[in-house]
Amino acid sequence: MLRKRKITVAIVAALVTILLAGSALALTGIAFTIGTIASYDFGGFGPGHPIPATVQIQAFVMKPGDTIPWHFHKGTSYVILERGTLTEQHAVAPNQCASEEVTAGSAFVEPPGLVHTVTNSGNDAAVIWWSTVFPQSDGIAQFSPAFKSGGVYPANPPNCN
Repeated sequence: MLRKRKITVAIVAALVTILLAGSALALTGIAFTIGTIASYDFGGFGPGHPIPATVQIQAFVMKPGDTIPWHFHKGTSYVILERGTLTEQHAVAPNQCASEEVTAGSAFVEPPGLVHTVTNSGNDAAVIWWSTVFPQSDGIAQFSPAFKSGGVYPANPPNCN
């Protein structure tokens, strides 16, 4: 079981690294802290019973034009945009997407499984604070010396007509 867990963590870390590194992101971490929960039920995004989980609170910077590729989270995510302007695009139905612009001081919630992408559509750096919960066994991925994160899972881009 431990070997399977290590392989799962390695695969998730590799996929997320490809997801973010492949997009030429220059994200810079400002703050990062985690805590653990002994038992959390991820519903359809877990094994069907409560498991140990990690809660993450993170702040990071996105430069103008940076885009976080299509992804989802297994737990609810809470986002506060401290500074800047973001455009979040998310899948709402097969072959249909919706976008919303978020400005400094705004907050939004991403439910588990919502496939979405986020772009800094402003002229200045954006400072994002976010919190999420994810299975402890999925681990934390170090994307660059300046940025690490957990709870981000790559998704195929939807056909947004």
